[in-house]
Amino acid sequence: MAPPKKSRIVCYFDGACPGNQLEEKGPMEVAYVVADEMLVRDVRALETPEGPLRSNNIAEYQALILLLTHLKGRERQRGVREQYLICGDSQLVIRQMRGEYRVTKPHLRGLYAEAARLASELDLQFQWVPRDQNPAGFLLDPRKRRGTKATREN
Repeated sequence: MAPPKKSRIVCYFDGACPGNQLEEKGPMEVAYVVADEMLVRDVRALETPEGPLRSNNIAEYQALILLLTHLKGRERQRGVREQYLICGDSQLVIRQMRGEYRVTKPHLRGLYAEAARLASELDLQFQWVPRDQNPAGFLLDPRKRRGTKATREN
């Protein structure tokens, strides 16, 4: 008899680049949710030979990298290998991480490579979710964030 399948820990990530999708300019922000752990953090623009670059896709990749780094640390601290379902509302990032889309933008290649390296060290599946079903996205909206117990890092 086969052992019962272990359920995956559902994790969410999101990134936002004010000025691209919102009216006001501001720092790029990223967020992730793992069970009852929630984090929101400002991130810097990507440094390129042409100068600093900001975009929603850059913020999404930075959010994913931060989440995967957190999961590696969590496993190291607990001494237990776990299985994760990584959910995000960026179809581009999810499909690139699944290998369904090529990474064609030069400025995303390094971010993708770092995310892929971290992902290769974890037991993951990637799944796209609609924006309104992504709790990490709610953390990036100050109106919806009120009352949550998210850790805020700058």
